[in-house]
Amino acid sequence: MTPNATINVSVSNQYREPSYASEIVTQGILGEKVEILETEFSFSKVRQADGYESWISAGQIVSGHQLAGEDITVRSHFLRIYAEPSTAAEGIKDAVIGSKLKAIEEVDGWYHIALPDGSTGWAEKMHFGPFPAYSAEIIVTLAREFLGYQYSWGGSTPKGFDCSGFVQTIFRLVDCLLPRDSWQQQQRNLVSSDYHVAQPADLLFFGAAPDKVTHVAISLGNEHFIHAQGWVRLNSFKETDTDFNRDLLNTFISVNRYSV
Repeated sequence: MTPNATINVSVSNQYREPSYASEIVTQGILGEKVEILETEFSFSKVRQADGYESWISAGQIVSGHQLAGEDITVRSHFLRIYAEPSTAAEGIKDAVIGSKLKAIEEVDGWYHIALPDGSTGWAEKMHFGPFPAYSAEIIVTLAREFLGYQYSWGGSTPKGFDCSGFVQTIFRLVDCLLPRDSWQQQQRNLVSSDYHVAQPADLLFFGAAPDKVTHVAISLGNEHFIHAQGWVRLNSFKETDTDFNRDLLNTFISVNRYSV
């Protein structure tokens, strides 16, 4: 991929076709680099780092700005960016966890930030920081941070997750880039068709048949898992547990394992 544009909104909805009436298939986040493939009406077809192609409102991406500054990453789930270094100032943008931005300077606990369109704003330094290196424990800890967040078809941020968007986001935060959709994720790194062998941070796949994957979860080990279904929630394969999910037990397909 040769990036030639940058997403300029907190979370961009991206569509299967160049129409707001089309299905939302994925999202992008502020500061994310994309490749423009074609433009039609007020939409641009873009390719993201995971290879996924979709249509985005052309007004939500910008190109041509070379930004100077220190690379910083949003660590808080949500971030407000202000016109001045004060929470009483006018808000000019927001961002979500994982957004990579540029800090021009630091002043009294605030970052002066260069935004993708060349404008600037201010955000509190406490909302930024690096993520730990990949480990199974870190994957599980990060996933649990989002318990209770709502399900949203095509969603891949705290503003709403679908099942594969949730999984992809958790792994992306520790620099492990997975494919976007659950059926794509299941095609790699097969471990077993027996859920009993799943270790923490393994992926669990479900569907009507092995070639019809429709759902994915992150294993917590000991036959428990976390996933986005209605909301980000915990479930179990054990019939004696109160959070036992019989439907997913009956449609289980495989255990797969990703790591950096």
